[in-house]
Amino acid sequence: MLRRVAFRPKLPPARPCTQYTGANPSTPRAQPVQISDGKARLVVPLPKENALQHQGYMALVRQLPCARCGFFRKGFIQFCHADEGKGMAIKTDCRLGWPGCAPHDSRMGCHWYVGTSGEMPRASRRAFERSAGDSTRALIIASGKWPARLPRWQE
Repeated sequence: MLRRVAFRPKLPPARPCTQYTGANPSTPRAQPVQISDGKARLVVPLPKENALQHQGYMALVRQLPCARCGFFRKGFIQFCHADEGKGMAIKTDCRLGWPGCAPHDSRMGCHWYVGTSGEMPRASRRAFERSAGDSTRALIIASGKWPARLPRWQE
């Protein structure tokens, strides 16, 4: 039988919240790589390229129509990171991204189709993402809206 009391339970005192500032941008991220000498395997962290994530550029990309099907409706376009060169919990550079449609009109959307469905073979997916990223950068440069503090992508 539960006993009810008129007093609220005492909660522990609130801990101060610390602001996460992120990793030091001058320190490259490490990617574990297996090295084998024939006898034993050793996992050694190797520096990974510090990819840029620019919120202004990603917002500009979300204002473009889908790079795969041409669909456009405000709020249904997502920024899609390219898959080549990324790792678990590591995104590629935002300048390689492209606009893809989100689920709409009882369809899963092109973002899902290209990145998650597994219906596109790897080679064709990589070729599509490369051309979609190139055309996205060209559209933003041609419109004159390239962010001032974002360096241009060097091929």
